[in-house]
Amino acid sequence: MYYKSVISVLFLLLLLSGIVFAEDDVGKLVFSTREPFLNEDGFRARTRTLEKGKSTSKWWEFYQYNIATMNPDGSDYRQLTDDGLSRNPRFSPDRKRIAYISGVDESQSLHIMFADGSEKKKLIRKQYAIHDFWWSPLSNAVLVVIEIDRPKDRLENWEVSVDGKIKRWRTLQWAQGWLHWDAKGEKVKEPNRKLVEVLPQGTRWPEWSPNRKWIAFKTEGYLAIAEPDVVSIGRTWFLQQNEVPCDRIVEWSPHGKQILFYTSGNICVANVEQGKFTGYVNLSLYQGRDATWSPDANQIAFIGADSNRRNTSEIFILDVDTGKMEQITSTTYDYYDLHWR
Repeated sequence: MYYKSVISVLFLLLLLSGIVFAEDDVGKLVFSTREPFLNEDGFRARTRTLEKGKSTSKWWEFYQYNIATMNPDGSDYRQLTDDGLSRNPRFSPDRKRIAYISGVDESQSLHIMFADGSEKKKLIRKQYAIHDFWWSPLSNAVLVVIEIDRPKDRLENWEVSVDGKIKRWRTLQWAQGWLHWDAKGEKVKEPNRKLVEVLPQGTRWPEWSPNRKWIAFKTEGYLAIAEPDVVSIGRTWFLQQNEVPCDRIVEWSPHGKQILFYTSGNICVANVEQGKFTGYVNLSLYQGRDATWSPDANQIAFIGADSNRRNTSEIFILDVDTGKMEQITSTTYDYYDLHWR
């Protein structure tokens, strides 16, 4: 009887552990919320009746943005910042930290904090603009695109470790998304200099696949793929003739088999096998924005109009295989900058 009790207890512990692991494997959503200030200007901004001639370029006079997290079922909402100036949060690959941008126009800083909002730290201080950033796969550093206020060659890449050490690249040729982490996250790499000579003129801001073997990019309004190492050597690249219209690329799926992108505001997914497009699907029932993959690549979270057509934006979860969609928030403020890890 004693042994049966022990076995039952152990089985229960294992079962509970499995449940905990399954929930953790689903990951969390991180995003910024936008709320109007509780003053006359904030009221006008909320009701969209700003007085004629009033400048709306200084958003910080009307709105406050803060970072928050939530489970993908809509539970456990937590606001992590309260400065009113924080946007563009992204989880590190190990989900332990969040990097985000804080500040007003022409004075932006890059911060990191732990996933519970503790131990906030400023890695980059008061730059003219921070255009984009990517965590290292090792979660120990961030690669950042900085704009410097100077007459020419304004863009730089900075590699910033979580303890604040900075390495800078001032090569304008690679500043627009070409520098990238290697697949292991041990170092930042430059593509072969011949790559930009072979790809269509004006190609920039490529999206690197998780294994860093492929890039997705937009050319002439279409979604395209290239294998940088091969293209650089062979000096040729051609469209596959089955590309689809593309407004903007979002990201590769975590397993590198699909690409998330927008066409006419609709959320779309392209299937990819060995660098070849094998199919496309438009997942939108209506237009959305800030779409992001779930960690297992089975679902996509995005921000869309409230189902009751109120003047707010809400978070939805979309199943990639079935197309089933669920609204998980219903609030009086707006969501932005959604990221799922």
